[in-house]
Amino acid sequence: MPDIYSDVPVAYAVYKLIFAEDGRTVEDAEYVYVNKIYSEMAGVGPEELLGQRFLSCYERANPIWMTYCAKASLDGEVIHDCIYAPEIGHWLDFTIMPLKQPGYVAYTFMNVDLDRERQMEMKREFTTKDIVLRISKILSSEEAYEVAMNHALQELSRILHPDRLYILETDGKTVSNTFEWCAPGVAPEIDTLQHLDYEQYIGGWEKFLKHATSVIIEDIEVLKADDPVDYWNLKRQGIERIIDAPIYHDGKIIGYLGADNYEKSDMINTVAILETVSYFISSKITNHRLMVELEHASRHDALTGLHNRNACMEKIDFLTKYSSSVGIVYADVNGLKEINDTLGHQAGDAALRQAARLLTKCYGLENTYRIGGDEFLVLVPLVTELDFKTSVRRLRELAAGKADLSIAIGSEWVADTAQLERAITKTDQRMYCDKVEYYNRRGKKRETRHDLNDFRRMAAKSLPIAD
Repeated sequence: MPDIYSDVPVAYAVYKLIFAEDGRTVEDAEYVYVNKIYSEMAGVGPEELLGQRFLSCYERANPIWMTYCAKASLDGEVIHDCIYAPEIGHWLDFTIMPLKQPGYVAYTFMNVDLDRERQMEMKREFTTKDIVLRISKILSSEEAYEVAMNHALQELSRILHPDRLYILETDGKTVSNTFEWCAPGVAPEIDTLQHLDYEQYIGGWEKFLKHATSVIIEDIEVLKADDPVDYWNLKRQGIERIIDAPIYHDGKIIGYLGADNYEKSDMINTVAILETVSYFISSKITNHRLMVELEHASRHDALTGLHNRNACMEKIDFLTKYSSSVGIVYADVNGLKEINDTLGHQAGDAALRQAARLLTKCYGLENTYRIGGDEFLVLVPLVTELDFKTSVRRLRELAAGKADLSIAIGSEWVADTAQLERAITKTDQRMYCDKVEYYNRRGKKRETRHDLNDFRRMAAKSLPIAD
């Protein structure tokens, strides 16, 4: 055949079709003509193809080529498509057309590897961004903190198909697993991974971040020599590969978002997903920590660490709703103003902290409140009268043994918390009498104290209290 198609600017070939006995099924195709571009794309010379059968030339040939040939020849149709050709390892954009001579077809091919790669990359990028958007919506939703975090991990699991997803949080000294998702049949690790030594457990991960934006370990065997603790911990869990995206806040690592034995996929950018989601998780964690700190500050005294007046009034309102016994101690640091004036406020603060330690030693942190500048209230529910009186004697003995601290004490036990507010007032008065004795012994006077209603009005400025 004259080479009249040598100037065709794409790969071009003509085939003679080999039909089965039914006259419709194409079993193979014989090369009749190939141009230079086709030969170069196939990686062989024309002489190695002409007269040869297609399926004998390519062991890995896609049988769909024969289907295209039959349809074009029998239906007289021009067919255009784009498929991956494993026989030559390229994506081909092709057109097949029947020729005038029955049983012959012509093909034109274009190598579209770059176009296909760009399309796949665009699709991969779009899919990755769509996934990140879905996760970000979950983390910024109105769901409760724990619910949102677990929901985000569950959604990620549908995409990455890992054995385990988890969030590690650290203060730089210890590290704890705070959230976890496990595939069916995979044992949870969250209970065993608590308050571990940071340097010993994951300190070695930071070396990976010197050359990459995430910790990517495709084979944990690389850890065996340099980081045996982490290696054997991962080995114990049946982990073969991991990705851990660092969670940053103010430039410091506060945790990791990790995936164990994740599914490798060309359709998504796993690293990009984890790294981007880690930013949203960082915001979620830091906001939650701030809310916890604010909640703690609203109910705790910063100087002594005790519950504050707000928490005390909540406890009083709670106790008065139920009938039970309660022991009450009202305490006041004697001479605090004098300590502040003569020794400085640091000494005064130290006296308050010492009084707080003394009270918590006798009654526990959960029952002790700082309700004013130098005033403390203890509420011990469900205590017997005998046990409470014994505890008060112990408190007085311990206080008497403090050479650098003096506290005035009033106490009262009631069988029914319905009498709690009157009992607090009575306890306050007894403490005041104790304080008056202290000042009388020193030849000084003490101003008249406020009553419980004054105390409630002060508390109400910070927390509304029902009457």
